[in-house]
Amino acid sequence: MDKRIMGMLGAALLFVGMFLPVFSMPTIDDITYFQNGRFDRIIVLSASVFAMYFAFARNSKGLVAAGAMSLVFAGYSFIDMYLQVRDMKASIRTESVNYEFEGSIDTILNTIELQWGWYVIAAGVLLILVAGFVSDKAKHSKKRA
Repeated sequence: MDKRIMGMLGAALLFVGMFLPVFSMPTIDDITYFQNGRFDRIIVLSASVFAMYFAFARNSKGLVAAGAMSLVFAGYSFIDMYLQVRDMKASIRTESVNYEFEGSIDTILNTIELQWGWYVIAAGVLLILVAGFVSDKAKHSKKRA
């Protein structure tokens, strides 16, 4: 696959993945990655736009920088959200121990989970990074000639 296409595909996946569900809870609609517009999410959105530009310009260093920035901020957000979900489940379990509806609490807790949008975001970041590290065949063939 061409480096330019790979980078553009990764940037597009990252951009679209930000508006896909990354968290769900029974009483709340699905929450997207970008929904609350925190600073780290704005950085990842900007990095996806820059990655698209760098892919079009075949700028390897720019792609690596945009991919690394996306990896750091999206990775931090994933770990943060995962830990929040885990703590929320533990808190609800400890508070509901004395209630007679313990079985239904477990059923509700099993529906609180991270969603498939994370896979799209991860695929986008991975493609951006791979496109940044893949060498341009055209450059190598020109140098040999």
